Amino acid sequence: MSAYQRSARRLVAAVAVILGGFAVSALAATGGSRPAARPAATPAAAGPVASAAQARRTFSGATTSSPISMSRDGRLVWVVNPGADTVTVIRTSSNTVLRTIRVGDEPQSVALDPSNRFAFVANAAGNSVSVIRIANPTPTSAFRAQVVRRLTTGAEPWNIVASPDGRRVFVANSGQDTITVIDALRPRIVGNVDLTRGRCAGPDRNRHFQPRGLAVDRNSNRLYVTSFLAFTRPGGKQGDDNGRQGVVCRLSIDTESDDIADYRPRTRITLAPQVTGFTIDRDGNGTPDPTTAFPNQMQSIVIHGGQAYLPNIAASPDGPFRFDVSTQAFVNTVSGVRTGRERDGAPARFLNLHLGARDPEPGKKKLFFANPWAIGFTSQSGAGFGYVVSAASDLLVKIRVGADGRIAFTGDQDTTRYIDLNDPANPATAGANAGKNPQGIVVNAAGTRAYVANFVSRNVSVVDLRNDRVIKTVRTSAPAAAGTPAQVVSVGAEMFFSSRGNFDRPPTAVVSTSERLAANGWQSCSSCHFKGLTDGVVWEFASGPRKSVPLNATFNPRNPQQQRILNYSGIFDEVEDFEANVRNISGPGPLAAPVPCSAPPPATSNLDPAHGLLIGDNGDVNTPPCVLNAFAKPNADRAQVTVGGVAAMTALREWVRAAVRTPNGPLPRTSARPGPLAADVAAGRRLFQAQGCQSCHAGQTFTLSVKDFASPPAAGDIATETTPPPTSGNPVAVQYLNRFLRDIGSFNLGVTGAGNDIGGDVGAIEKATAGLVAAVAQPPQDALGRDYNGDGKGVGYNVPSLLGINAVPPYYHNGACETLACVVGNPKHRTANGRLPDRLASARAQAQLVAWLQTVTARTPPVP
Repeated sequence: MSAYQRSARRLVAAVAVILGGFAVSALAATGGSRPAARPAATPAAAGPVASAAQARRTFSGATTSSPISMSRDGRLVWVVNPGADTVTVIRTSSNTVLRTIRVGDEPQSVALDPSNRFAFVANAAGNSVSVIRIANPTPTSAFRAQVVRRLTTGAEPWNIVASPDGRRVFVANSGQDTITVIDALRPRIVGNVDLTRGRCAGPDRNRHFQPRGLAVDRNSNRLYVTSFLAFTRPGGKQGDDNGRQGVVCRLSIDTESDDIADYRPRTRITLAPQVTGFTIDRDGNGTPDPTTAFPNQMQSIVIHGGQAYLPNIAASPDGPFRFDVSTQAFVNTVSGVRTGRERDGAPARFLNLHLGARDPEPGKKKLFFANPWAIGFTSQSGAGFGYVVSAASDLLVKIRVGADGRIAFTGDQDTTRYIDLNDPANPATAGANAGKNPQGIVVNAAGTRAYVANFVSRNVSVVDLRNDRVIKTVRTSAPAAAGTPAQVVSVGAEMFFSSRGNFDRPPTAVVSTSERLAANGWQSCSSCHFKGLTDGVVWEFASGPRKSVPLNATFNPRNPQQQRILNYSGIFDEVEDFEANVRNISGPGPLAAPVPCSAPPPATSNLDPAHGLLIGDNGDVNTPPCVLNAFAKPNADRAQVTVGGVAAMTALREWVRAAVRTPNGPLPRTSARPGPLAADVAAGRRLFQAQGCQSCHAGQTFTLSVKDFASPPAAGDIATETTPPPTSGNPVAVQYLNRFLRDIGSFNLGVTGAGNDIGGDVGAIEKATAGLVAAVAQPPQDALGRDYNGDGKGVGYNVPSLLGINAVPPYYHNGACETLACVVGNPKHRTANGRLPDRLASARAQAQLVAWLQTVTARTPPVP
């Protein structure tokens, strides 16, 4: 952009401000519809001169995306309410609700311009941004604001941020792999940046970047964008602690330019796996070995001084499997933000928060810090404190920040302070005041007060940072009414997102009725299933390497009574079967010595009565179930703990049934928006049918895996690879439902040296997680997926659904493909292992099929 163009641009912007922000021009209508009525004028008392001055106000430091934001003057806090499709404005002087404004479908993030003229709300499910005109920002009854425009962005706009100079707003379209650039002075779309092009795309441009966290440096020159899920490293493999790395893209931006070419991806920053500080024997010699984990699920990035900080749920997928060597609570950093010479800040500037939970402060429970999701600081630079949102544990975790950007615990190497937002023993955080599933934080300029947005409890916790105490809770949207199906789903959400759980306590209870969902709050269901979807990690499970399965097609969205068979090997037939995961993966596992149980036989059980949702079948919370298995004894509607009188495990099932949304596919390409061509999408659907893909991917959920029986399954449907005894290998003895398996030649797919190569051979090896005997790792057994005993069963895998398939890489049970192009390029797969003629041999046909697959959602008509 030339100097003349910049001067002209400034003049046009000033005129727009004087006219109230909506100058009549062709540019003003770009990217969105006009408001139904003329926006309210700027108050007369302000006058045009004051209005123009407002446009020159800026934030004093870097900005970040968040579900909760504070106005520049600190008088207003704005927070999104995803379940209510609203945004709430809170007056900070009294910590009361000033106004609630209806916006688009599922708002997830809100950004404010520094002049208090506009608020911008990213509506993830609505593929849009709601522009709110603030006619009077005074935090009194005179406050006035209304939605004046809706801008169509790209698919799944999860995060939004305003530049500190107030000129531009940036939107991360997680389902489109684009950044939408919005003119914040005259709200309209400038254009879209394609992250699959340029320096951030990496070695494979077909990878789904899934942009998520956003931050703009204080000079409004650089935009930082996180990739939500990690990618394989060069030479890396799935199922390996060191196999993947986090990615951050840095864009150079010119906030005075209307030319989208002036917003360019310039640097790809990678974040390597780090040592976790937790150990387990892996080589069978009885000596604990160090473990590592790679940063993953990077929802946010926050700039403080010369560093960017990234709280995330790191993954350590290699076996043996125990709760404290699985997910981790990382805070990674990017150094060199001030200079533009960015690099991984670890290990010098890095923390695994879980280490600071090992020895809690006196008088506090031992609680781990599950699911770091956001971070706020008491200052914009220099020494101070940071507060990390632990989304699953309902905690704020306090850390020290040095003048050089290094971070440390507030105590010693085992201890750091936490603030409990959901402590039933504290009236300030009990009952309606409980803060459940915090997902965002904003701290005032003085560093004395924080506001924390709580997703499940639908409120905001107000925290006094001078004494680290919750002083008030502000309700932002109505809770579900007691006795309604909505209440059941709400309790289910709590079960899914929490790593702790506070349950009704019967008068006869002796065992714990809190912290039953994990060992000391280590992890939650959501640790591996973001919003019910997937963390994209291939874990070493008892049946073999298995990617975390997205749950959006567990039940048919069009027919919620229809359920699919669960897991890649068909080892579960009920959602309640995952009680085994709650106890043995998130929880501490079986007891060393059996205890009495109810409803024998048997008369004793190694199940821990202090963990899990299921209790003794006689309803006694003090005794565990005598039996917990996948098939023989159905687990649905068994005796279980309750929350507010609602059965907790049943509620979890109903949340999965009702609340897991299938993500939107990318919107069609336009002259201003990258995306698939509509003609290619239509051609891809025809090719899908012509190839016969519907022979496996049929029906409304695009899978043949439909449960057609009432539990338990018929005995003849249940098989193992150890009965009859195996004639080859050393297979696991896990039961499975054979008739739901299909063979497309994917066993050992992409495993180096296994003779089934594909792409870069990143597939996880076909071994189950190693067992532990007296803390000593045993040799890992062979995974399910082929016939070891010659009975003609066990070959292949349970057919996954295609609903929202674009949003849930990698693909195949062992993650052998990171892209849909890799999947479609596999001739064994597309021909059903040679049983169908190949009509997709050309690169053009494969690209068209990928274009259609990217768009498959719950609204897509089935293919006949």
